[in-house]
Amino acid sequence: MPSSAHDPAGKAREPGPDDTEELSATTSPGTARHDPGVQHDLDAQHDADAARGAGHRPPAALPTMTARHWWVPVLAGVGGYVGTVVGIVIALVLSILGLALQGDSDGGSTTDRLNGEISNATGLDTDTSGLRWILSVPFQLAAMAALVPLRLILSFGGEGASAGITVPQYFALACGILTAWLIARKLSTRMRVETRGVQWLMAAVSGLTWAALALVVTALTVLRLDVPFFASDIRVRLTALGGGLFPVLFLVGLLSVAAALNVRSTQVSPGRIVIGAERSTPGVLQVLRPIAVQFSVFGTVAGLGLLIYAFVEGGAPAGFSALFWLPIAVGWLFVLSLLSALTAGGAATSLTGLTGRSDAFYLWSEGTVPVWAVVLCILLALVSAVCAAITWAHVRPLDKRVARTPLAWTVLPVTYFLLGLLALWLLRVGGYASGGMVGSSNAVFSLRPAGWTCLVFLVWGVIIELLARLVVPAFMHTLPRRVTRGLRGSERSRGRAAVVASAAAMGGAGLAGAGLAGVGTRATPAPEAPAATSSAQHPSAEPTATTAPQDATAAYSGPHAGSGDETRVLPSYDDPGATTRMPAQRAPMDPATKKRIRLIAIIVGTLILLAVLATVVFSVLSRTVFGPDNQAEDLLRSVTDGNATHAAEIANPNVSSGQRALLTDDVYGAAQNRISSYEIKDTTIDGDRATVNATVTQDGVTTPVALPMVSDSRDGLFKSWRVDESAGVPLYQALTVEVPAGVGELDVNGKKVSVDTQGQPHTVEYTVLPGDYAVGVSSSSKYVTYGGNQVAEIRAGSPSSAPVMSFQPSFTPALEEDLTKQLNATLDRCAQSTEFEPEGCPFGYSVYGDDEDYRNPRWSIQRYPTYSVSSYGNQATFTTDRSGEVRLDYQYNEEYDDEPADWTDRDTTSSVSGYGTVSVSGDELTINAND
Repeated sequence: MPSSAHDPAGKAREPGPDDTEELSATTSPGTARHDPGVQHDLDAQHDADAARGAGHRPPAALPTMTARHWWVPVLAGVGGYVGTVVGIVIALVLSILGLALQGDSDGGSTTDRLNGEISNATGLDTDTSGLRWILSVPFQLAAMAALVPLRLILSFGGEGASAGITVPQYFALACGILTAWLIARKLSTRMRVETRGVQWLMAAVSGLTWAALALVVTALTVLRLDVPFFASDIRVRLTALGGGLFPVLFLVGLLSVAAALNVRSTQVSPGRIVIGAERSTPGVLQVLRPIAVQFSVFGTVAGLGLLIYAFVEGGAPAGFSALFWLPIAVGWLFVLSLLSALTAGGAATSLTGLTGRSDAFYLWSEGTVPVWAVVLCILLALVSAVCAAITWAHVRPLDKRVARTPLAWTVLPVTYFLLGLLALWLLRVGGYASGGMVGSSNAVFSLRPAGWTCLVFLVWGVIIELLARLVVPAFMHTLPRRVTRGLRGSERSRGRAAVVASAAAMGGAGLAGAGLAGVGTRATPAPEAPAATSSAQHPSAEPTATTAPQDATAAYSGPHAGSGDETRVLPSYDDPGATTRMPAQRAPMDPATKKRIRLIAIIVGTLILLAVLATVVFSVLSRTVFGPDNQAEDLLRSVTDGNATHAAEIANPNVSSGQRALLTDDVYGAAQNRISSYEIKDTTIDGDRATVNATVTQDGVTTPVALPMVSDSRDGLFKSWRVDESAGVPLYQALTVEVPAGVGELDVNGKKVSVDTQGQPHTVEYTVLPGDYAVGVSSSSKYVTYGGNQVAEIRAGSPSSAPVMSFQPSFTPALEEDLTKQLNATLDRCAQSTEFEPEGCPFGYSVYGDDEDYRNPRWSIQRYPTYSVSSYGNQATFTTDRSGEVRLDYQYNEEYDDEPADWTDRDTTSSVSGYGTVSVSGDELTINAND
């Protein structure tokens, strides 16, 4: 920063005719001022200096720098990059530890799990245990701290593809900043930084070293692999080289080391730029402190909450990898808690299904964040805003100079507006994929604060400004000392801020006569008057534009200030009177007022606490005892226990009573391979509708299910949830059975289930729960069978097409046995006949000639025939497999004349066969034989 002794062009300022010479830094006020000899020497020296200054520029920064001024920032830059890499290594080690802890229970080594994750993401088989991975990945991830993407570049057969992801690594960057700051501060302990130019030059050297080292190392450690792919190899490159790597790290190193060297500056008084900035926009030099306090308060609490949530919901891998994602997650939550939004672009819009099909995600988006968490986040945002307002009221007290400067209202809001714009860049996570190895395709996604975040931040800046002006002064001095000290900063920083404020309050006269390096100022002598006190202590003494000399006197009351003919000088940073110019605290309140304020604060705080507790309790009860997941858990528990009746009461299948025949405890309780266990994952609530996402385990297979819920009534203050039958219950599925004609009963899991008896085959559809159903058809006849039981395997999450069971009748061996018996009985009956042609019998003998020549026929069965039976519907046909044989014994009259008859015994045999149909009715057979 240029010295106040020179104008903006760098030339020495010419003394005015009314100016007096500046005091020596070692001369006490009032001694040299009245010594004509000393005054004459000073005037001559000043004229000589002014004459020499008119011919050349002021001394440059380089001549005052030693070798130490060069190698200290170089080491700080190297340390900054090393610290960034160390931060990445720490994050990697903790992440691998988290995977290892989970691997103890899940099985498999940590390396195998890590290789599997990379393979799932890229489709390539990798081995992360190789030396190249170990020597490359930390440096590439460290480059991501500069907000550049980590890119994966593939090339195969003259074609290529690439993908990249940008996830800023702020923990590693913070490690680098802290390392650079500590090294610069430690190694510059005995170093003098003569001017601001030297300070910023050293900082620039550090930034160049950091950026150049990161650029070189990142380029040298690019990961190059040849991954086997069928008969060839795919060339893979993993790199984080990007255009933003150098400028971002240069800026980070520049600011880090400049901040560390700020205390080493030997400039004893504020320069012209500092004074001018403070005079035109009061508080601009301290404006970052309330912002830092607000984010620190919010980030500490929110970060701890997110870390606990990660361990609870995501387990060890999510919790131990927090150093990679927690800083940006806290930033996102900060933006959301200040009532702004996150927007998704490109392919990331697929993540916004939870936000009502919009690309904007708010903290209160239904179903994403519990109500109690929303309330706590907003409350935390309000508390952090109040802390920022208290800090702002301390670092920029509201005196008349501030009150009369219109731009003072804009300092904090404009800064918040700029912070909102910066958040669009700093809190962006994005990625892309492009290439033509598998066809031409391009994809881009991003997730960042909404574009109107800067306007939301602007409103918060106005709110904090109003609080700092109108509300905070009433109670800021009643806070505990430790809280106040933590919010307003150290006494040293407050003293330096008071010096700048005093210099700004001196107005045009003080600024015009600023001396070299801020040692003294030659100003127009003011009339003798009692020494004034600080404007912060006595607002009535605040300077005005029309009385510059008086303003300068009133603005500063340090030991170098004088009255009458004494010369007034700019206040010094090392001035022990600087602390006396800090705003005086208000007079202590009387006990009654203090008691009344405490009582009001207790009442208000109690009401707020009760409201928060009531909201939290209401939210917890709404999501547990009265929540949709409670009803879903009751349903899944009933299904697991085989209590189908209760499950049907909770989730009405909305089918006829006939279709519910299998939803009984007897039938479903006897089913094999039912759902053995379940787990409620999460619940998405959208107004009066909700979806409970769970997993069920059946026959060793875990399947996700989504249970639709609806609330159309209330149980007191709470919503009453039930399963939404209209949306379909995924646990219910259909089972179709083709019932044969004449069947009136089924056997399901060993239980009898009645069905309508019809003369023709018909189909029956049942609604069932997941499990195995052994279905058989009971036959009322010993001659008919429908085969054994058929098993339908109903699985949760299986396709909606219903399995169909078909039963065809077949005849039992008893039919053939009884048929043979009946046919043989018929033959036996026919054999008893004394007729040559028995009626209705399958055999007979035709008489030739005179019937009187034949007598005494006697039939006997020599061999019974055998039959085969075939089924046709509910009828059977039979045919002769092997013919039988029947013998006829009779007498024949061989006498041709009438007298006397000559009877001789004769016999003959004939085959017996037949075919026909058999009708079955219960246990009765009806035979229709065709001889």
